[in-house]
Formats: sequence, C-alpha cells, structure tokens
Amino acid sequence: MKGFFITFEGIEGAGKTTQAKALSEELLKCNFPVVLTREPGGSPVGDKIRKILADPENDISPMTEFLLYAAARAEHADKLLRPYLEEGYVVISDRFMDSSVAYQAFARELPLSFVDEVNSEAAWEIFPDLTFYLDLTPEESVKRVKLRNEEMELLPERLEREKTVFFRKAREGYMHIRNNEPARFRLMDAMLPPEELHRKIVDSALKELRRRGIYPASGVNPETVGLNF
Repeated sequence: MKGFFITFEGIEGAGKTTQAKALSEELLKCNFPVVLTREPGGSPVGDKIRKILADPENDISPMTEFLLYAAARAEHADKLLRPYLEEGYVVISDRFMDSSVAYQAFARELPLSFVDEVNSEAAWEIFPDLTFYLDLTPEESVKRVKLRNEEMELLPERLEREKTVFFRKAREGYMHIRNNEPARFRLMDAMLPPEELHRKIVDSALKELRRRGIYPASGVNPETVGLNF
C-alpha cells in the first residue's frame, strides 16, 4: 500500500487520544494528507460495537470481548484503513491490533496464537508501519482515569473498572510486543509533560516518514481532510 499507518497504544490514561490528535494536526500543517481514526470505531458498525464494549452494565466474557473487538477491527480495516492507505494517506489510529494482544491475550489470558491469527485476518493483513507506545505504570493509570472521570463527571467505562493487576498484565503484553518488534514499537514516556512528549513523537514520525521516502503531497489542501471522530 502507498500510505503510511501510525498507531498509538498504551493502557488507560496514557494520553493516546490527545497525542494522536496532536500528531495528526501537526502533519496536516506540514501538508501531509492525514486521516485520524480510532478503535473500536472508525465505521458506523464499529461505533455501535464500541458502545457495547464500553457499557459497564454489560458482563462480557473474554472470548466474546475479543471477537467483538475483532469484528470492529474487520469493519475498520475494510471500510476505512484499506481505502485511505491505498490512496496514499497517512492514517493515524488511536489503538489497533496490539491492544488485543495486551488486553485479551495477556490481561484476559486468551491464547496468544489465537489472538494473533484472528487479528491478522480481521485486519485484512494490514499492519502498522509505526507504533507509539505511551508507557505508564498501572498505578498511575488508575489514578489518572479516576481523576479524569471525576473532573468530567463521567461514570467509568467497563474496562476502566478493572483492577490494577489487570493493567499490569496488559502492560506486560505491550512489553512483549516491544521486545519482539523494537523497530516498529517505539516506547515513549507518558509521564513527560504533554508538549514535550508531543515534540518527541512528531520528530520520530517525521524521521520515519522521510526514511520511507514519504513527503508532503503537493496540491493537497489539509483543510479538506477531516478527522474521523
């Protein structure tokens, strides 16, 4: 595919959504054609599945949870990722298949080989070119989510109600990926001030785009490329 696929990963409260949006805005300013999306979501069906997964009233088994994420991923990859990547866009996603490795294989303890196989099929064999993993301790994760929900007067979503041990296992999953794919999986310190973290991410992304021979598209008006959420 002609495009470039960047994903953001990390446990709750790491700042993925903020940093993904900030990077997309920076690349738009540089005149790259950019689409910002998220998982689960990125399509009408994916957004409906997201509501099911987020609802704290739903008692969902680990297998059902994973297959719902995989179903949303299949729609996302088919309806949004493939078309835009084939057109040469830089696609930035807040979460992708690595989340299922961390959360469903490691934290939920589903077989890793099964999760990898389903992930590959659901993603239509689309894999990230570059992943920014925002590393945060489980203790800090729980603290940040609690504070955010209190400030915004929100009820915690289903996964946000998990205990610290759950996020510790998920973090172990992310470290497993990093150890196996250090070139793609870039560990970033989520405890850094947001602006400093943003600059590090932008510098890393631009270097990788240049290394791959991907440059801003002449004649592309960044204002015509909308965000997908």
